[in-house]
Amino acid sequence: MQSPEEVATTVGRNVRALRQQRRMTIDALAAAAGVSRGTVIQIETSRGNPSIATLVGLAAALRVGVASLVDGDSEPRIVVRRSAEAARLWASAAGSSAVFRIGTDPPDVVELWDWTLQPGDSFDGEAHPMGTREVLSVLSGHLGLRVGNSVQHLDAGDTVLFEAHAPHRYSNDAPEDGDGTPVRFVMVVLQPGDAGLVPPTSIAEAEIPLV
Repeated sequence: MQSPEEVATTVGRNVRALRQQRRMTIDALAAAAGVSRGTVIQIETSRGNPSIATLVGLAAALRVGVASLVDGDSEPRIVVRRSAEAARLWASAAGSSAVFRIGTDPPDVVELWDWTLQPGDSFDGEAHPMGTREVLSVLSGHLGLRVGNSVQHLDAGDTVLFEAHAPHRYSNDAPEDGDGTPVRFVMVVLQPGDAGLVPPTSIAEAEIPLV
C-alpha cells in the first residue's frame, strides 16, 4: 500500500499531466472542479492529500475516473496493434486501400495510416479542423498531392508536411506510359485537442482525376 506521501506525489503528477494534456490552466481546472486555485497548486506540487470530494471533482473536470488520479504505475504505456488487427477503412474497385494502423484517444489525436493507390486512382480528403496537420512519406511509386490550390509531385523517399484545413487529394501520379506501379505511402495525422474531431467516415472517394 502506498504511503500518504507516495499518494500525494502520484496524484500531483497525474493531475498536472492530465491538465497539461487537456491544455487547461490552473484557474480553469480549479473552476471546473469547484476548488480554489491554491488547492490545485498544492495538489500538483504534492504538498497535501486531497479529500475524496476534491478527487472526485478533479476527476470529473479532467474527464477521467478517480483511478486515473491515484494510479501509481509510472511504467510507460505500450500499445501493440498486430497486422491482423489493422482496419481497412477505405477501398476502391481498382484495389486501392487506406489502412488505419494505430492511433491515440482525444484530446490530442495522432493517427497512422498506410495507403496504396493503384494507377489512375485518387482519393479526396475533406478539410480537417484548423490546426490539423498531415505528414506523408512516399514508400514507392509517384504520388500527386493537391492541398487547396497547391499541387505537389512526390517520388519514393519524398516526405511532406501540410496543414490539412483545406480539401486535399492524393493520387497515383505515375506517367501514362509507365508500368502501372501502385503508389504506397504512410501518413500521420496530427490533430490537437482544441481542433475538434473529424471521424474517418467523413472522407470520400474522389470522383475526378487529378490533372
